[in-house]
Amino acid sequence: MATVHEVFTPNDVPTYTYVDRSTLKLEQKLRDALQMSNMLVSLSGPSKSGKTVLVKKVITDDQIIPLSGAAIKKAEQLWEQALQWMGTSASVSRASATTGNINLDGKISGSAGIPLIAKATVEGSLGGSASRQVTITETERMSVFQQIIHEIGSSDFVIFVDDFHYIDRGIQVELGKQIKALVESKVKICLASVPHRVDDAVRSNPELSGRVAGVKLEYWNNDDLRVIALRGCKTLNIDLANNVIERLAKESFGIPQLMQSLCLNLCLELGIRETAVEQKRIEVSDSEFAQTLERTSDFTDYSSVVQGLHSGPKERGTERKQFKLIDDTVGDVYRCVLTAIRQDPPSLSFTYDDIMVRIRKICVGESPVGSSVANALTQMQTLSTSLSPNVPLIDWNENVLGVVEPYFLFFLRASRKLERVAPVTSPLATQ
Repeated sequence: MATVHEVFTPNDVPTYTYVDRSTLKLEQKLRDALQMSNMLVSLSGPSKSGKTVLVKKVITDDQIIPLSGAAIKKAEQLWEQALQWMGTSASVSRASATTGNINLDGKISGSAGIPLIAKATVEGSLGGSASRQVTITETERMSVFQQIIHEIGSSDFVIFVDDFHYIDRGIQVELGKQIKALVESKVKICLASVPHRVDDAVRSNPELSGRVAGVKLEYWNNDDLRVIALRGCKTLNIDLANNVIERLAKESFGIPQLMQSLCLNLCLELGIRETAVEQKRIEVSDSEFAQTLERTSDFTDYSSVVQGLHSGPKERGTERKQFKLIDDTVGDVYRCVLTAIRQDPPSLSFTYDDIMVRIRKICVGESPVGSSVANALTQMQTLSTSLSPNVPLIDWNENVLGVVEPYFLFFLRASRKLERVAPVTSPLATQ
């Protein structure tokens, strides 16, 4: 018998619902890459696409040294994280012995130097002096990455650096030189990053060109996402309608972590907490499904971002033109864009024409003109960067709007934030 939290695990390596996507041979590709000598392993894939889960399936817990680039402010911090995980420090001790004379007034003579720690043993006396042996222990400081080589070079340990793309470009340059030295000294390193920053390591140090073994993950297809639900339902001994599983997969945008969250919250919404004694047929109403989506949106709150994009940039002078929408609300071009991209069918990429078609469908009567929409999209990208500087949310480039962070689109679709920021009583502005 298993609990629902053991079955569906959004923030842990799944036991019951792990899907290896065997046709892609990702596990074998990662194993092969790690076996290559003097090579840096680059693991790229969209946010929450399963990079960390894949690494933990291939590398045992006692051999992986997990590091994060998110809070790195200088290069040494990254390697200090590794030393802390290993429980060691970047220093070594060296002992040597020498014999000298000590005068009766206690002054040491001879060529012992200046010891950091000196232990003397009087061996005898002659006249006004005594002979003694001095043992000198000196502590030397090694550079942190030299100590890394000393500790795990030519071993099976793997330094796994997640979110390498979060590290400042200037620091990446210094790290690039050190990473090259480490991999040449038989230290296994795997860097994880998002696709549009996958070349950061090579850009940080061009000498890494030809020394990077890449393993690429893509967004999951719906067939693979459905397997998560099917395996979980089998473990919990419940029978969930195929159309419900299909809806869950479509709302996950190719993200297995999101599929895990939706399945977990659906079960909690329906009162399913553990494996049923006898198989149960589960019916899900539209209201229960909507509650599941909203419940899951609480896991990823983008309220301030939606509010900022909805308001648009501050402007002086003429009020923006307002439009009546099919949800009985009124709003300007920014509300029109947000309302349009949250419509069915869900998508993470929209051409300019796609957006214009959607905007016309959600407007009652007049809709924003194309130049106004294009300008709004340019402004929204700038706003999203200021509202979320570390995690890109959207990218408007060459007449294509890409949603870089799927959780943002999920929040926009599943939460009620957009309804709350525009009361239905908003008056139409002067045309």
